[in-house]
Amino acid sequence: MALKEIIEAAFATVPYPGDNKITHCPYNCAECRRVAEYFKDKLWSGHTAEELRKQHVALSLFTPEAFHYFLPAFMLVSLESYEKGDVIPDAIRFHFEYAHEYQGHFAIRMSKFSPAQRKSIIDYLVHMESKGAGSSEHAIGMLSEESAYA
Repeated sequence: MALKEIIEAAFATVPYPGDNKITHCPYNCAECRRVAEYFKDKLWSGHTAEELRKQHVALSLFTPEAFHYFLPAFMLVSLESYEKGDVIPDAIRFHFEYAHEYQGHFAIRMSKFSPAQRKSIIDYLVHMESKGAGSSEHAIGMLSEESAYA
């Protein structure tokens, strides 16, 4: 099975987070509103690299539920169009590199992923490394530690 199909299958049953759970900003900032408006009522499929490249900051602003739901959109567009989605693989990798100051948020996000989803993300990161996206060693290590965040 091709990587695209592996990702699609792994995330097929993840539920839409709901229009009010795309971002959660206590300040109601313009960037969070813009991200929430773009992703409102959207599936994780059907996006273009150009669209998601403009939205790559969303990966930082998503609620854990929205991150879980929309992550495959970012992975798939960068697989199909690596050059047009240039910042996307780095943005994805960043969110799987543990930072002590964000440990609570990181643990919540990581707990959402099933073993099959973690494996598809690892496969994606390895593939992106082969295209020149940079080392994902730390992120792969974090994704491999299932018991720590399950």
